Amino acid sequence: MTDAPRLSIREVRLSERPVAMRLPFQFGSTEVRRAAEIYCAVTVEVGSRPVEGVSAQLMVPRWFDKRAGLSNEETVDELRRIAEEAAAAAPGLSGTVAALSAELRAGVPPRLPDGTPALAAGFGPALLEMALIDAVCRSVDLPFWRAAKADLFGLAAHLPPDVSADDFVAALQRIGAPERIALRHTVGFDAPLLGRPEDAPDDGLPVTVAEVAEGTGITAWKIKLKGDPDADAGRLLALQQVLAGRMGGGVTLDANEQYAPDDFRVLLERLRAADLAEIATRIRFFEQPFAREVALRTENDFGVPLIIDESDDDIGSFATALALGWSGTSIKSCKGVLRALVNMARAGRSGAILSGEDLTCQPGLCWTQDTAMAAACGVVDVERNGHHFAGGLQGAAPAERAALQRLHPDIFRSENGRTVLNIDRGHVGIASLSRAGFGASAAVA
Repeated sequence: MTDAPRLSIREVRLSERPVAMRLPFQFGSTEVRRAAEIYCAVTVEVGSRPVEGVSAQLMVPRWFDKRAGLSNEETVDELRRIAEEAAAAAPGLSGTVAALSAELRAGVPPRLPDGTPALAAGFGPALLEMALIDAVCRSVDLPFWRAAKADLFGLAAHLPPDVSADDFVAALQRIGAPERIALRHTVGFDAPLLGRPEDAPDDGLPVTVAEVAEGTGITAWKIKLKGDPDADAGRLLALQQVLAGRMGGGVTLDANEQYAPDDFRVLLERLRAADLAEIATRIRFFEQPFAREVALRTENDFGVPLIIDESDDDIGSFATALALGWSGTSIKSCKGVLRALVNMARAGRSGAILSGEDLTCQPGLCWTQDTAMAAACGVVDVERNGHHFAGGLQGAAPAERAALQRLHPDIFRSENGRTVLNIDRGHVGIASLSRAGFGASAAVA
């Protein structure tokens, strides 16, 4: 491995685009109809040479912070402030990406109000980390997967105690060029199954679950649960009828922290009934059934694979989950790309599940960066349907849309005025992610 470049951060610039949902989406305790996508641009010096790097994330409400007293808007404002604090703390810092990320993750939380959840406090540092990764990739003219394989982010010097250098190097050597990735479509608890609602958008794009299955060839499904065993069993029964014969890629169930352990046992018992046999036999894992305050104090004696998501708010969270018998974790760039690489090493050593979960990834830079990370980490398939609920590169100029499709013709195409994914039999070609940079953004290409 070559030495990781040292960066000196000179400037950080933040900007936003509003995102209006074409379809409302309900997850956890909230319904999302609008959000904002935040963009980060950094100018760094590598040696004496200035280099730009960029990143993007959707500021989704009430996922990072589910405290009952906060509105959707207040949780987005919280993420905005955390990004601003990270941007204010960064100029003048120097080091490898891993060293800079560690410094920001230590320095930003004390600048935030008491009670800010750790998951939310990491949002700004993760956004900056992604832009710094892009800058390193551009400085050496390499795509993300090659830079990660060579550890040009300097992560080997910042490994947690449970990850050995040998395990980390072995994991990096398994990284290969991106080629094609399977999609897993998220079904919200209120998503229409067959009948197209009267108020559905007249944009020629799929609305119902049946239309998605028919039009995309997707066979992997992520189903949102409500936390009520009877309601969830009834919903799964209805979905089983719609998806019969179309679940070859498996099913994952996401409770977004809404289950109490005793109620979860009731759901598992209900899933053993004969009428749910087809969908039950397709279940690959259950994602974050319990609140983050409870999950990492709960042994997995449920007899089913459980993975953490919201509980993954610290570099050590996955190790704690594994010690409790949990089966895996999700990786998301909004939680940290470097954390994903560390967790890849943990999963490689233990045989644990590493899943790609993030429906908030919008077409464009957010999608390409998160997918480049997931592909490098070897996930089986990715939750990627931000394009279904919103997407379309809202607010982007025609020139940016055209540049994005020129850079990534295998990933994106234009349809009815929106920038949408090129889905072929449930997959998207991603070989264009081998361009230099992290996600090869049209913003700096």
